[in-house]
Amino acid sequence: MKKINKLFILLIVTVFISSCGVVSNSGKFHEKNVSNESIYTDMLHADMVINEEEKITGDASATYFLFFRISGDNHYADVKGAGLVSPFSKTAGPKRAAQYKALNSAKADFIAKPSYTIKRTTYLFGLMTRVDANISGYAGNYTNFKSVDLFEKNLENAVNKKLVEKLNLNK
Repeated sequence: MKKINKLFILLIVTVFISSCGVVSNSGKFHEKNVSNESIYTDMLHADMVINEEEKITGDASATYFLFFRISGDNHYADVKGAGLVSPFSKTAGPKRAAQYKALNSAKADFIAKPSYTIKRTTYLFGLMTRVDANISGYAGNYTNFKSVDLFEKNLENAVNKKLVEKLNLNK
């Protein structure tokens, strides 16, 4: 009986020790989509400045076993509007990591006319996959931020529409 008690206590201690871990989050902020129509904010507009003289590039790679990443980059660009991405996609991570490297190297806010090159190599009957991603494009930055009141913008559009109708400019 004493032997069973000792094994039981050892099992509990082992589970307790192995369940401890460190979670690190290096993000500076988290965006939450708040849908509340009673909150009114001005729209924010900015000018885009694109350096068309020099292309920027970024490279990233990752190695997967089945659908699990076993090596690769840990820093990714947060890209909105990328569409529905499968959680099992092996190319999405390296593409975002390559974009992060390109943006960081040029101190840019976005990449204009991005062009991706993806190379997938499989090993061990398709169990291991290496994905190499490359992006090239033009560095872009946002400047001259200005607040635009939505009510004033709609009023200006209505006045302009009336002027076009009055002066028969739409013919």
